[in-house]
Amino acid sequence: MLSAKRNRWSIFFYGFLFWTFWTLIYSIALFVGSDIPTFFIAFITSMQTNYLFALLSILIWYTCKHIPFGKFHIIILSLIHFLIAIVLVTFWLVVIYGSWYFMFGKMFFHHFNVRMTLGWQFTFGLLNYFLVAGIYYTMIYYQNFREKELAETNLKVLSRDAELKALKLQLNPHFLFNSLNSVNALITENASLARKMIAKLAEFFRMTLDIHDHQFVSLQDELWYAEAYREIEEIRFGDRMQYEEEVDASLLTKSVPSMLLQPLLENAIKHGIANRLDGGLIQLVIKSHGPNIVIEVTNPINKDNRMVVEKLMTNGTGLSNLKKRLDQLYRENYQLDIDLSQTDLFRVRVQIPVAMES
Repeated sequence: MLSAKRNRWSIFFYGFLFWTFWTLIYSIALFVGSDIPTFFIAFITSMQTNYLFALLSILIWYTCKHIPFGKFHIIILSLIHFLIAIVLVTFWLVVIYGSWYFMFGKMFFHHFNVRMTLGWQFTFGLLNYFLVAGIYYTMIYYQNFREKELAETNLKVLSRDAELKALKLQLNPHFLFNSLNSVNALITENASLARKMIAKLAEFFRMTLDIHDHQFVSLQDELWYAEAYREIEEIRFGDRMQYEEEVDASLLTKSVPSMLLQPLLENAIKHGIANRLDGGLIQLVIKSHGPNIVIEVTNPINKDNRMVVEKLMTNGTGLSNLKKRLDQLYRENYQLDIDLSQTDLFRVRVQIPVAMES
């Protein structure tokens, strides 16, 4: 809050300096280009003229905000501003001369050559408009640049947080505990399967470390990482967990956010398969839809605890963390939808723009 107040006072201070400097320049031009007898009178007149323009420049600020640079071709943008400048400068001059006439009457115009002065004042006003608009566009660009920097910083923090959670078994703190318990049980029952599970755990953590510094990975790499996680769970759940995968091969080289699939699969396993005695089928579908990649994960849920599952899966840590990351990565250019239209199925659908090849 203090920083915001300090920024507002800084803008006010530098704005005041700018208009005072511009008032001085205008005073010189007014004194040289008119019949005003003294520089002091020219300066007072300039103050009235320019501080009124400073007030009107608030309208220029809103114009620049609502017509951002890059929205139109530079020629069209220049034409729009030129037309707005003509209207604004005309209004400015009408107010100025009207106030002078109101204060001094016709006598003022006997000592002031309106015809000689009005032309360069109009030109000066247009120059003023485009100078102020240029400053405002620079400020807006800088503000957007700072917001982008802040968003990228927040993204790095969220990404690092997600990576650390992955090292602690991502969004399921019981994953390692359950896996080690499964290994312990398998040692006496099936030593080879226990060794396989240990190897898969090692592979999973190695891959987690490999993508530690990568914000995006290829879809192929993301599928390998998700597969390492899924195979561990398949060993733990055995025949209770079935899995089907349908992936558009043309998307394998496209970039997607790292650790995008793992929390989706974990939610499906934790809140779907694990809660059913007979387990069920998890389906992963990845396809293209126009300029977007669509990822769908479907899993069964028990009808009797549907409300509990719905609350956990829509408000749980996994999807919440994923949504925050997608917000930072894509702003509003993505969709994350929950489909509960079927009583015994839960579907999560993520749609993101197709990125360049990784």
